[in-house]
Amino acid sequence: MEANVGSQDRVVRIVAGILLAVLAYMEVLPRVPTIIMAVLAVYLLISGILARCIFYKIADVDTCIQEQPYSDADDRSGL
Repeated sequence: MEANVGSQDRVVRIVAGILLAVLAYMEVLPRVPTIIMAVLAVYLLISGILARCIFYKIADVDTCIQEQPYSDADDRSGL
């Protein structure tokens, strides 16, 4: 699977994952929501580090910046 998570998305995922992991570690919620929060934190951290998201793949979403071919005036004028 190729990378489909852009750099800004990766930063948000990693920061959110760390925040959720800290909250799960501190156990600010009851047991079941804390477990869900921990699993979500792990998923966000892994997908942020690897730049791959299975849900983006299913939805055919790609937040990576794709290089556009360079276009100069000659190409646009048809010469």
